[in-house]
Amino acid sequence: MRARRTAWCVPWVIGLLVSASSSQQPQDLRQQIGKIIVTPGSGPSLAVAEWVPRNEPAVPAATLITQVLAQDLDFARIANIVGKSLHPSNRPARPEQVDFTAWSADPARADYLVFGNVSVIGQELVIEAYLYDVQARNRLYARQYRFPTAQARRAAHQIADEIVKTLTGLDGVATSRIAFVSGQGRHSEIYVMDYDGANVRPFTRDGSTALFPAWSPDGRKIAYVSFMTGIPNIHIRSYPEGIPLPFPTFPQGTTISPVFSPDGRWIAFCSSKDSNSTQLYVASADGSVIRQLTNERGVIHSSPRWNPRTGREIAFISNRSGTPQIYIIDADGANLRRLLDRGGFADSPAWSPDGRFLAFAWRPPQASRFDIFLMDVATRQIVQLTDGPGDNESPAWAPNGRHLAFQSNRTGRFEIYLMHIDGTGVRQITQIGGRSPTWVR
Repeated sequence: MRARRTAWCVPWVIGLLVSASSSQQPQDLRQQIGKIIVTPGSGPSLAVAEWVPRNEPAVPAATLITQVLAQDLDFARIANIVGKSLHPSNRPARPEQVDFTAWSADPARADYLVFGNVSVIGQELVIEAYLYDVQARNRLYARQYRFPTAQARRAAHQIADEIVKTLTGLDGVATSRIAFVSGQGRHSEIYVMDYDGANVRPFTRDGSTALFPAWSPDGRKIAYVSFMTGIPNIHIRSYPEGIPLPFPTFPQGTTISPVFSPDGRWIAFCSSKDSNSTQLYVASADGSVIRQLTNERGVIHSSPRWNPRTGREIAFISNRSGTPQIYIIDADGANLRRLLDRGGFADSPAWSPDGRFLAFAWRPPQASRFDIFLMDVATRQIVQLTDGPGDNESPAWAPNGRHLAFQSNRTGRFEIYLMHIDGTGVRQITQIGGRSPTWVR
C-alpha cells in the first residue's frame, strides 16, 4: 500500500534538492539527479479533473485546458499524475462539488486534486482554478483568470506554473519559450515556440542563413548569427518585435556563438575577425567595448557559455590540446583551466542555472556518435543522459534546472527534444526540423 502524503509540498521537493546539492560523494551523482525528478511510484499523486464548461461556447476551451494542464503537470514531474481511467465519476466545477471520499479512495487515491470551470463571456474566457489537498480537504490554491478566447492554451500553462509554485516553491516552465533554428540547405531562420512545441512562429525573416540563437536573460532580445551580408556576423533583435538593435559587424572572418552574460550587459562570442584562428571575445551588449580573451594561433574556440551563478566564468570549447575539449576561463581572460580531459570530441557546454552542472555533447574515444552528458563541475564526475539512437547534441537547460532541451537526428533529421535532468521522459517537440535550442522563462 502506498503511504499517504499530505504535507510534502515545499519541504519535500526542497529537501530533495538540498540533499542532491550537498552530497560530496561522486559515485552518487546519478542517484542525486534522480532525486530531483519524481519518478513513477515515488512521491505524491496529483489528479487533474476534467474542466467543466459553464456554457456551450466554453466546451472547446474546457477540453483544451484539461489536456494541456495535465500534460504540463505530467512533464513537471513534481508528482505522479493519476490516470483519467482511475478518476471517479464526480467532476467538480467548484469546491462544494468535490467528493473527497471518492477522490481519496481506490482506484484514484489522489493526494492532490486540480479542478475548475470555464465560461465564455463576450470575447473572454473566465476561468476558475482550484487545488486541494484531498485527505486534509484543505484548499491550497484558488484563482480566477480572464484570457482572450483564443488563449485557452496559454491559460492552462499559467495555471500549471502556479500549481507547481504552490506545491514546491519552485518555478515551473509551462509558460517558458524555446528559440531554435530550422531550415534546409543554406536557408535557415530562427523560430520561437512554447516549451512543449506548440505555437511555433518565425522570429527572423532574413532570407539567408541564421544560426546560434541566444536569449537575453530577460527574454526581450535574441542574438544570433546571420549571413545576410555574405559574412557571418552577430545580429541582435528585440523580442517579440524583431527590431534590430546595435551591434558591430566585422568586414572579415567568421563570427559565431553569441551568448549573453547573466546580467545581460555583456556578450561572449567567438570570431576570426583579427586572425586566421577563431578566438574568444567579450563585448558590451551594444558592442561599444570589445576585449579579446584568447590569442592562440591555429587554435579554434567555440560555444562560450557564462556561469549563471557567478557571472564571472565562461565555459567554452577549444582544440588547443588536439581535440575539442571543455575549458573554463574568467571573463577578464585570466585563470584558464581545462575541465574535460578524457579525449574524444566535446561540444556545446551548457551551465545549469545554479552553476553546479555542465551538460554537454560528447563523442567519447572509440564512440561513433554524440550523446548528452552531465558533469558535476566540483567533482568532475560525469554521467551519460542519452544513449542514441543517432547523434544527440546542443543541450539547453530549462530555466528551473530540472529539464533539458537538445537536438537529435534519431528520426533521420535533426529535431528538438526534451528530457528530464536524469535523462528520462524524452519527447520530440518539433516537426519542421530543429537545431540549437535555447530556453528562456
